[in-house]
Amino acid sequence: MWSTWIAGMLLTPACLAAQSTVTSHTALRDAPKGSAVAEVRSGATVAPTASQRGWSKVTLEGYLHRSVVGGHRGSYSISVKADGGALLRATPSKSGRVLALVADGTGLTKVSTRGDWIRVRRTGWLVTSSLHSSAPQVAARKAAPSKKVTPRKSVASTTVARHPAPASPSAGDSTAVAEGDVAPDSATQAVTALALERRTTLYMAPGAGSLGTIDSSARVTAVARDRGWVRVQVEGWVRAQDLGPSDSTVLTMISAADLRAQPDRYRGQVVRWVVQKIAVETADPLRKGMAPDEPYILARGPGQENSLLYLALPPSLVDQAKRIDPLAAITVTARVRSGRSEPSGVPLLDVLSITAR
Repeated sequence: MWSTWIAGMLLTPACLAAQSTVTSHTALRDAPKGSAVAEVRSGATVAPTASQRGWSKVTLEGYLHRSVVGGHRGSYSISVKADGGALLRATPSKSGRVLALVADGTGLTKVSTRGDWIRVRRTGWLVTSSLHSSAPQVAARKAAPSKKVTPRKSVASTTVARHPAPASPSAGDSTAVAEGDVAPDSATQAVTALALERRTTLYMAPGAGSLGTIDSSARVTAVARDRGWVRVQVEGWVRAQDLGPSDSTVLTMISAADLRAQPDRYRGQVVRWVVQKIAVETADPLRKGMAPDEPYILARGPGQENSLLYLALPPSLVDQAKRIDPLAAITVTARVRSGRSEPSGVPLLDVLSITAR
């Protein structure tokens, strides 16, 4: 009996630390249905600590550059001071993987300092459906060394391995990087070239929603493995007309309610939303803030939000907007003209680009 108790005490430091992977870009809120403090990117790893009616309380950690860090805010030791928000990275480097876009003015807990980078922590709430549970980690147990595998020689001049040796986990894998550690850079990180056996689906995370499909002619690079899944990188080309502004300047985590609540704060900011087109209309004299007969999309959104929106159209996009079926979902990038237009209080934005979904 005593030997069993002692063994249990000795095993206590090796407790399991649960981790979850974010499966889609999701707003981190200060409370369930509260104000958004950051937009957590797909693939980021968080540590859930509690749950409540479809919401999970999580802790997010990463690095911010000293140039975007300000003084204390409320009970937090530091805060973000950057118009449009600041990028939280997995490693203390400008090339580090982006974990989240933290809103300007958000309070954070300072964990440590590494040169010009500050490791920070923030606890908040995510929608539980946006999380994928990862295998628990053994916090204090030393990992067993992996067996060395001799790679096969390829018959082609380009290295293409059908059954590669497992690559070392990256900072974005389900295994979290220990505090203060730096993920290996691209010159030393183990990678393996692969050829697809067939046309396949690319997923946001193991078992999560799909991003699209990859043709069998594509070549991908394996950067991490996780229980029968392989994280890959693929290179290719897209049309310039399909690209929008950089994520560092585009807000995707704010809602129409946020615009109405703080119309002055968001004026001139660029957002990217998925909305539902209702119709293409022309402005009447009662709609202040719009020119007479100015074309606009009457829309609903963003996302599942049941809010009307006025999306003013430049002449170059009117025909494209009219070709989109009513009630269709569209991705729109737009600049906020008024967060609360008169007399209806509906947000008014200037459309920069439209993409039918």
